Amino acid sequence: MSGQDRRRFFRIDDRLHLRLRRVLAGEPVDAAPRDNEVMQEIDRRLKVLINAARLQAPAVAELAELLHRKLDHVVQTLELSEELAQRAAFREHTVNLSASGIALSTAEIYESGETLALEMLLPPNATHFALRARVVKSTPRDGGGCDLKLDFAGIRPEDQEFLVQYILRRQGQFLQRMREEREQPPGLHSAAANPARTK
Repeated sequence: MSGQDRRRFFRIDDRLHLRLRRVLAGEPVDAAPRDNEVMQEIDRRLKVLINAARLQAPAVAELAELLHRKLDHVVQTLELSEELAQRAAFREHTVNLSASGIALSTAEIYESGETLALEMLLPPNATHFALRARVVKSTPRDGGGCDLKLDFAGIRPEDQEFLVQYILRRQGQFLQRMREEREQPPGLHSAAANPARTK
């Protein structure tokens, strides 16, 4: 196994806020661009045009700048309200995560072979991360729900690298926490997060 493959299959146990849903028939496979890429491009273009207008019509440029700032404030307010509403729909799960898949338990039952839309809020800044996942194994649980093993179907290389870097940083945090706890006096230790492992 190459070094790149080992990084893909490097796993950590973690607790993440996430949500799952079935992909609807005919729904595009590719997720929407992350981090508002479309809005960022529009914003960049607006700034170029405003700067150009300052040379020919300073008053018009100033008006455009004020309107742009006002619109930006409105958008930020709306995004905050939407973000709060969305986070209310996320549930915390104990997961086993790698850059190629995830294992978790859910209250809803899914079937092997189904394609799901997975959204995660990654610590420490609740970074929103969305992708498609294929159910490779679904095991019913006593009392309802199931244990799932999901494969990140068709994940983009840049998204996979993002997950690799997140997992490595997270593991570093876990190890640092364990070192700090070992240095504490007896009786003050808290439960450490599980270390990473490979398949």
